[in-house]
Amino acid sequence: MLSMMSPRHLPFRRIAAMAVLVFSALCLRAEQATARIAPDVPTVIEGLGKGTVTLSGPWQFHPGDDLAWDSPMFNSSGWEQLTADEPWGRQGHSNLTGFAWYRCNIALTPAPGLPPHFALLVPKIRDAYEVYWNGALIGRNGKVPPGPVRKLSQPAQVFDLGPINRQAQQGVLAIRVWKAPLLSDDSGEAGGFGAAPLIGSPDAIAAAQQASEFQWLRSRQFLFAQSLLCAVIGLLSLLLWLRVPSRRVLFWTAGFAIASPAYLILLNAHLGLSYVVAMGAAQPIVIVQDVSLWFLLLWLLPLHQNRRLCRLTRILALIHVVNATLDGALIALSWNPQWTRFARIADAVSTVPSVLLEAFPLVLVSYAFFRRRQFDSARWLVAILALLDELMMEFSNVVKQGRQFTGWSIAENIDAPLFSIAGNGISLSSLAGALLFVAIMYAVFNSVRVDQRRRDALEREKVELIHESKRMRHQAEHDGLTGLWNHRAIVERLEEELLRASRERVSLSVILIDIDYFKKVNDTFGHVAGDHVLRDVSAIFTRSLRAYDCVGRYGGEEFLVILPSCAIEGALARAEQLRQAVESAHITAADTVLRVTASFGVASDFPPHCETEAVIRAVDAALYDAKNSGRNRVFQAQMDPSLCER
Repeated sequence: MLSMMSPRHLPFRRIAAMAVLVFSALCLRAEQATARIAPDVPTVIEGLGKGTVTLSGPWQFHPGDDLAWDSPMFNSSGWEQLTADEPWGRQGHSNLTGFAWYRCNIALTPAPGLPPHFALLVPKIRDAYEVYWNGALIGRNGKVPPGPVRKLSQPAQVFDLGPINRQAQQGVLAIRVWKAPLLSDDSGEAGGFGAAPLIGSPDAIAAAQQASEFQWLRSRQFLFAQSLLCAVIGLLSLLLWLRVPSRRVLFWTAGFAIASPAYLILLNAHLGLSYVVAMGAAQPIVIVQDVSLWFLLLWLLPLHQNRRLCRLTRILALIHVVNATLDGALIALSWNPQWTRFARIADAVSTVPSVLLEAFPLVLVSYAFFRRRQFDSARWLVAILALLDELMMEFSNVVKQGRQFTGWSIAENIDAPLFSIAGNGISLSSLAGALLFVAIMYAVFNSVRVDQRRRDALEREKVELIHESKRMRHQAEHDGLTGLWNHRAIVERLEEELLRASRERVSLSVILIDIDYFKKVNDTFGHVAGDHVLRDVSAIFTRSLRAYDCVGRYGGEEFLVILPSCAIEGALARAEQLRQAVESAHITAADTVLRVTASFGVASDFPPHCETEAVIRAVDAALYDAKNSGRNRVFQAQMDPSLCER
C-alpha cells in the first residue's frame, strides 16, 4: 500500500512521524517532572495542642536565591518537592552549594481552649540559614553571604512563630539556606535539612529541645567518659613531666592525651563556635596528637636511640605543623567567594602531604618490626594496635578525598556504629582508637615504672657511693687511732686559717702539744697502754675546744691545735686549761691507772703572708723551751718577722 502512494505525500508523512516523536518525548519528560513537581498543597495540621508535629514534608525546594520567595503570595507550585528527613544531596542534588530555598504551606488548627501560639524547632540545617514566616524574618542561624558564618556543633534551634490569626490559620514557612563550597574530603551529600523540624506550642517545643539535648548527651556518654579520662591522664602526665623533665615520654603522653578532650570541646560540645574558629583551632590540636604519637612510638618501641630516625621525625613534624597551619588558613579562605576556587585547589594540593605524613606511624612500626626489636607484651600490643589503627585511618582518609566525585561510601561504613551500649554507638574507628590509647597508657605506665626502679637503684647506688666517698675521705683525713685530723689535713687547715686571718685581719693562735715521757709509758706499760693514753688525751682536747677550733695529731704523741679569732691571751688561757685537764686525768689501761702530763708551745699575732712552716717552727721552738724548763708547762713563742719573709 505504501508503494502505491504518490511521492509527493512522503514529506508530509515524515513530518507527522517527527511530530509524534517530539510529542512523545515531551509527554515522557512531563511524567518524570510530575513525579517530583506537585502543586503547592498546604500541609494540614488539625488540633495542634500541647504536643508537637514533625514537618517532614513534602517541602517545595528550589536552588538559587531570590528574597521574593519568602512571600506567602509567591507561587512555588512549580518547584521540586523534597522531604526534610535527609539532606538535599541524597535527594538528587549532590554537590549542590550556594543558596537554596525550602517552602512549606501550613494550615494550622489549634486544639480547643489553647491559644494559637506556636514555635518551631530546627534540629540541624547545613550550613547557614534564615527562617521566614509569612514573609517576615523570625530568626537565623549563622550568617549567609556576604560574610558567611557557620555555627559548628550546637543544639537544636527554637524560633517563635508568634500568635496565629484564627480567621487566617494558614501560613507559609520559608527557609533560606546557604551551603559552603565543598572541600576535598566532603562527600557532597550534605546540605539543607539534616532532620525534620518540629512545630508545636512554645512549651512543647521547649520540652522537645530538652529531650533532644538529653538524647544527645546520652548518646555520647562513651565519648565524654573517654575524653575525661584522657584529660585526667594528660594533666597527670604533664605534672609528672614537670617534676622529672628527663622523662620525655610523659611529655608526649600529655600531648597525645590532652588533644582528644580539646578536640571534643571545639567540635562536639555544642558550644556553637563558628566553623572557621573551631576548625582553625582544631588543626594544631590534631597535629599535636599526631606528632605526640610519633614520638611516643619512638620511645616505646624503642627507636629513640637512632639519631637519624629522630632527626627525620623532627623534620617531618615541622613540615606537618606548617602544612596544617596552611590548611587551617585555607578553611577560612574557602568561605570567601573571591578565594573559593584558589582555596579548593590549594586544599587538594595540601591534602597529598597531609595524607602521606599521617602514614608516618606505619613507617615507625614497620621499621621496629624490621629491626626485630625485643618488645615486652605492652610494647607488642602498642605496635600491633598502632599498625591496625593507622592502616584503618589512612585507608579512611584516602577514600574520603574526592568522594564527591567517586561516590564511595566506604569511609561512612568505617565510621558507622558496629554496636551500641546504652545508646552509645561504638564504631570500628572509635574502638580501635580507644584500644590504642589504653595500650599506650599501659606501655607508658610500664616504662615509667621500669624507669623509676632504675632511678631508685641508681639513687641507692649514689647514696652508697657518697657514703663510701665520705668514709674514704674521713679515713684519708683523720687519724685511725684518735679520730682527730691527721698530719696532712691539720696542716691544710692551718694554711687555710692563715690565709683567712690575713685576708680578714683577724687574730689566729696555734698550739703545739707533746705528751711528756710518752716513750716511757710505751716501754713500761706497752703500746696498748700508750694507745689508750693517746685516745683519752685526744678526747680531752675535743671536749675542751670550741666547735670551730681544729685539733689534729701532728705526729706520734704531738698534737696541733688551731684557734681562729683568738688572740695570745685567750690562747695562753686555753693552753693552760688543756694542760690542767691532761694533768688531772686518770687514764685506765687494762687494770692500770695512768697519769700523764703535756707540754705546750703557743704562738699568735702572725705577720701578714706568714708561711705554715714558719708558724710550725715558732710553736715547735716554744714547745722545746717548755720541755727544757721541766715539762708540763705552757710557753709562748717569740715570733721573728724574718722567719715569715718569703
